[in-house]
Amino acid sequence: MLQMNNIGTKNRIRLISLILFLTVTTLWALFYFIISDYISDNTKMQMALAADQIIERLGGEFSLAGKLSYSLTNNNDVKALSAEKDPDEFFKLTEKINSSMNISAFNLDFTGNIIIYGADLHYYRLTGKLGNTACARLANIISSYSLPTHLAVTLDQQNYIGYADKISFNETEGSGAAAILIAEEKILEIMRAYDQAGSLLVAIMVNGEVVTANTDKINLFTSNGSKRPVIHSRLGITPYEILVAADARYLNASRIYFTIVALITAAIFAAVTFLYGGILSRRFFRPMVKVIGSIENLNADAGTETLPYVQSEEFDGLIDKINELLKNLENKNLEVKNGELRIKNAEIEKQKALVFSLKKQINAHFTINTLNAVRILIESGELEKAKAIAEGLTSLIRYAHADDEKVNIWDELDILEKYVYIMNIRYNGKLAADFDFDDRLMDNCMPRMLLQPIMENSIVHGFNGMESGCVISVKAILQGGVIAFSISDNGRGMSGEELKALNAKLDIAPEMARGFENIALLNIKNRLNYYYGNAGRLNVQPNDGRGIEVRITIPFISPKGGLV
Repeated sequence: MLQMNNIGTKNRIRLISLILFLTVTTLWALFYFIISDYISDNTKMQMALAADQIIERLGGEFSLAGKLSYSLTNNNDVKALSAEKDPDEFFKLTEKINSSMNISAFNLDFTGNIIIYGADLHYYRLTGKLGNTACARLANIISSYSLPTHLAVTLDQQNYIGYADKISFNETEGSGAAAILIAEEKILEIMRAYDQAGSLLVAIMVNGEVVTANTDKINLFTSNGSKRPVIHSRLGITPYEILVAADARYLNASRIYFTIVALITAAIFAAVTFLYGGILSRRFFRPMVKVIGSIENLNADAGTETLPYVQSEEFDGLIDKINELLKNLENKNLEVKNGELRIKNAEIEKQKALVFSLKKQINAHFTINTLNAVRILIESGELEKAKAIAEGLTSLIRYAHADDEKVNIWDELDILEKYVYIMNIRYNGKLAADFDFDDRLMDNCMPRMLLQPIMENSIVHGFNGMESGCVISVKAILQGGVIAFSISDNGRGMSGEELKALNAKLDIAPEMARGFENIALLNIKNRLNYYYGNAGRLNVQPNDGRGIEVRITIPFISPKGGLV
C-alpha cells in the first residue's frame, strides 16, 4: 500500500510538471504567432511609408519639371525665339528669355538641363552643361518623335530621362521644341535615400515600359511574378508613372530572424526547465516522497521509531523536530507503562488512548496535504507563504506532542490561528475565522488540543460542498465561575433528530464507542470528565440560523489557585 502511495505521488508530480511545461510552451507559441504577425505587418507598414515618401518626392520633382515645360511652351518670348530662323537674331532673343522667365523658381539642380530648339533646329541651352554634339544629337532624336513625348537617352556618357514638348508659334509655319532632361543618377539617389535597406523595387515607367529602376530585374515590374505591387502612381502632369513593389523575401526576413531567435530561446528555455526540474526533483520532490513514505509507515504501537534522514537540508531539519516529538511521545508512553503516573490501570489505559488520539490529530494525511501545499507554493514562487505554512506545521506537531497535558488558553488560541491559516490555504481561501477570547483568561490553563478537533470537524464535515463564505466563530468567556468555550460554524448543520442522537451517543461509555464516527467529540468528552469530572461538559446544538455550535465548559481556576 505504501509503495502504491509513493508511486501515485511521483506520478502526480510528473503530471504537474508536464502540465506546467505544456502550459508555458503553449503561451510561448501564442506569443510567437502574435509577435511574428505584428513584425510582418510592421515591416509592410514601414515599406509602404518609404514608398509613399519616394513617390511624394519624385512626384514633386517631376511635377516641377512638367510645370516648367508648360511655362516654356506658352511663353511669348520663347515662342518668338523658337520661330526665329536667322541664327544671329536667334541668339539675340535669348537675352529676353533669361529676363522674362523666373527660372530660379524651379528646382534646376534636379532638372539639370533645359534646351530650347528653333524651327531650323537652332538650340539654346537655358541651363545645363550638355556639349554641342549632345545637343545636336538630341535635336535629331526629338525631330523623329511626335511631340509631346518622353525622353530616355544617353548623352555625353550619362543617362537622362526627360520630356519634350512642342512650341507652337504660327499655325501655318513649323514649330520648335523645349526639352527638359533629368540625370538618371539624381533619380536613383532619391530612391536610395528613402530606401536604405534596399527592401523596395522602384521603377519609372512610360506606357508600360520601364525607363529606369533601382534594380536590374526589370521583368519584376512587367510580369505577374512573386512580387506584390505596393503603389502605382502618375508623376505630376508628365507621361511618367512610378511603380513601387515590395521584395517578398524582405517581408519574410524579419519573421525568419524572429523565428530563429524564438527557436533558440525555446531550446534554451527547455534546457533550463529540464535542468531546474532535475534539481527540484533531486532537492525537493524525492526527499518529500521519502518523508511522506516514512510518516505513513509509522506504527504507533511499534515502540521507539525515528524517521530516517533524506540528505536534504530543507527536510532534515523537519525530520529532527518530528523525531524529537516522537521521542517525547515514546517517553510519555514509557512513563505510562512503568506506572510513573501513579494512577489506576483503567485510567492509564484511558490516558494511553487519549495520548494516541492526540497524536493522530496531526496525522500523516494532514502532514502530506500540508507538504503538498508547501510544494505548490514553492513552485509558484510564493516563498513567504510556504515558509509560514512550514513553520505553522512545525508548531502544530510540536504543540500536539509536547510533554505537558495542559496549556495556557492563549497558547491554544495561537495554535488554532495557525491551524486555520494552513487549512485556509489548502481550501483556496474559502475560510474565515473569528476569535474572541476574554482577556481575564490569560493566566488560565486548559487541556491541550481540546478545541482543534472540533474546528477540524467544522471544516471537513460542516463545510463539505461549500465553495466560499465558510465562517467559524471561536469564543471563550468567563461566566458564573466557569469558562465557556463556543465553536460555531455556518455549515450544512444537522437536523434536530441527528443532534439528539449525537448528544445521546456522547453519553455512552468509551468501551461502547467502537464504530462511533464522531470519535473526536467522544474523546474530548472523556478528557473533560477525566480532568474535571462532572464540572467539564460538552454539548452540541444548532447554531443561530445555520450550522451547529459546540459548547464546552470547564471550571475557572483563579491565578492564586483553587476553583472560583
